[in-house]
Amino acid sequence: MIELMNAYTIKILIAARGGDSIRGISKKINESYGWTYKWVLELGKIGALKRKKQKIHIGKKNVFYKEMTKLIKGLLADNLNLSDAYMLPNLSGLEYEFTGIDAVFIWTKGGYNIGRSKNSYPIFIEILEKDKKKWEAFFSDFKIKYAFKNERKKRIYFVISTAETIEKGYCQNMQVLPLGKTVEWAQKYRFNFEPALEMLDEMYHLKLGIKYKEMHA
Repeated sequence: MIELMNAYTIKILIAARGGDSIRGISKKINESYGWTYKWVLELGKIGALKRKKQKIHIGKKNVFYKEMTKLIKGLLADNLNLSDAYMLPNLSGLEYEFTGIDAVFIWTKGGYNIGRSKNSYPIFIEILEKDKKKWEAFFSDFKIKYAFKNERKKRIYFVISTAETIEKGYCQNMQVLPLGKTVEWAQKYRFNFEPALEMLDEMYHLKLGIKYKEMHA
């Protein structure tokens, strides 16, 4: 069973919910349908997942499923890294968008980051108000720190805001506040985000006319 312990199966085991289709899981984990299909079938061979009438059923009493999910939860709780943290919201299967500082961070493709350190790293997401309880259950299940206001915590944690509707864009396959709204938000805090606005202007030809580098040369 060692060959089943890989990045694909780990993401599938986190993301899969009873009633999901393989295509639905592939979208959650941002992997091709073919690879997802292959590993779902492999997990099916040992009873961790079952596939009936195109729907997935979770083998919660299966030894491999129980031990693997226990291991995954322990690893995420004890040693959550940034790569895993930015992937986690998508595995929930719920609507969300990265917003605020993270919208800027993602649209600049990691080129601009501010107000965070390795000791305290908030990640900002917006979710639907109607899904609040589901998100609480998702993060609690994996022992991931979260808050509904920006209260400083140690290490990586999520700061969650809620809205009745979400208008999201996509950058590098990540759900994020649309570029135009990200620029509007950054302009409200221009003192902190002028370098980022210049980056966004250059990357996406926005014609903002910002010359931060020239002014500070």
